[in-house]
Amino acid sequence: MAEHLGTDRFLDRYFNGSLISIPPFPSGNNLLRPRLKGVTWNRGRFAGDYVIRQDTKMWGNLFSSRGYREMRMQGYIEGEKTTVRLTDQFQNAFENGIPDTFAFEDLLVWLFAFRGFPTEVQNWKDLYEYFLQNELDLQNFPLPYQGRFQLTPDRPWPETQSARPSDEQFLTELAPRLEAYLAAPPERQATGDGTAKTNPISSDDAVLSVILNGIAKETSHSFLLAGPPGTGKTKYAHDIANFLTNGVESRVLFLQFHPAFGYDDFVEGFRPVEIAGGEAKGNGVTYKLDPRHFLKFADRAKDDPENHYVLVIDELNRGDVARIFGELLTYLELDYRDKEFTLAISGNTIKLPRNLIVLATANPFDRSVTDLDDALLRRFIVVTMEPDKAFLQKYLTDKMVESRVLTRTLRLFDILNDAFAAGFGHTNFLHVRTIDDLADVWEGRVKLGLQRALFHDRQKYAGIKDEVDQLLKVDEEAEVAGEGQSAEG
Repeated sequence: MAEHLGTDRFLDRYFNGSLISIPPFPSGNNLLRPRLKGVTWNRGRFAGDYVIRQDTKMWGNLFSSRGYREMRMQGYIEGEKTTVRLTDQFQNAFENGIPDTFAFEDLLVWLFAFRGFPTEVQNWKDLYEYFLQNELDLQNFPLPYQGRFQLTPDRPWPETQSARPSDEQFLTELAPRLEAYLAAPPERQATGDGTAKTNPISSDDAVLSVILNGIAKETSHSFLLAGPPGTGKTKYAHDIANFLTNGVESRVLFLQFHPAFGYDDFVEGFRPVEIAGGEAKGNGVTYKLDPRHFLKFADRAKDDPENHYVLVIDELNRGDVARIFGELLTYLELDYRDKEFTLAISGNTIKLPRNLIVLATANPFDRSVTDLDDALLRRFIVVTMEPDKAFLQKYLTDKMVESRVLTRTLRLFDILNDAFAAGFGHTNFLHVRTIDDLADVWEGRVKLGLQRALFHDRQKYAGIKDEVDQLLKVDEEAEVAGEGQSAEG
């Protein structure tokens, strides 16, 4: 189907909210997700509706924490997150994955419900052939799909209507909760100057899809972006926090762990307080037990249960995570949210609210810090962030970087990702526009680190350095002429 119509165009034709005058999200996305055969959504704001709208595109759903990984492992999809392709094995798996209760007639009803079909269509066979030939420009479905995409023998043709119901009637029947929400939406959250913030991340971004999927399925509300430096972990964390909170800064707390950071900084601890002893006696100091960053933030989240509150922890593994979290570790799990537990120092009892999201970043290849605690990792959904050559190439191409600079940049990217065991991130190259910029990356960001990494293999380092030196030689004639020749030219 996608070969003839294109996935987005197919979805817009049959599964877009505009079909019944539902306005899109600010992102422009407006995907309708229906439930068939009397099944309604069973949780969330729109529980009881037969259809919801979703601020995503269909391909974004591939990148769920479970679905994407499992399909890759089983050989159903191939390529990286930016260039996913379905394999031949996917078709058979798709066929086997559709339940026996599926009836193609029910899908046809949805596909034509909002636009209708020609009056000459008088039975299921007519409608089936009309859909194939006039909507999809096909004579038949590909063989692997024919097992389920067929008509049920002897199914009676229903009574049809000659007049289309109004959009209001459709919405009232299919999604009364969504209809009420659209009639009186909550007020838009604004920044301090009264203007609403825009989301810097696309709603169908691959990494964001993993986070949204974990929250929606209640798999976890704790996530770890893990990867080598230069893969965009910290920026992603900021952008995702902004997305989850609709840009409301008071619902985001940013912390960075380091070796001196402890439980008394994170949870609760004694803090010095100056006391006045009078003119004759001078000032003194006493110690007061206070809640610290995490507890204060959790209290704010508890008082506003309808909204997400996001704690972003940068450089998670640069601190002693087991000591910093203490007894909170267990209660990060969703099964233990809203359950009382006792704090170690004060003896007070608290609960962690379900709307508190923890989003952390870590470089698991940094040998200058201790390994992440296994007990902590079990409570996080880990999203691996890897150097992305395809992203780098597209980004620099969009910035109109000359081909000879682009070619050399991609070559240096490859060299460094072969040389560093953990890889070398693409964000290190985002500001490259000239050969001089590329040389600055090599001299300022790479050279010393590579010397350290290959300290015991000086011959390999010398070989790489020679290759890079050749790569960074400026072709003066090409520079003067402004020619976009490649590095090999």
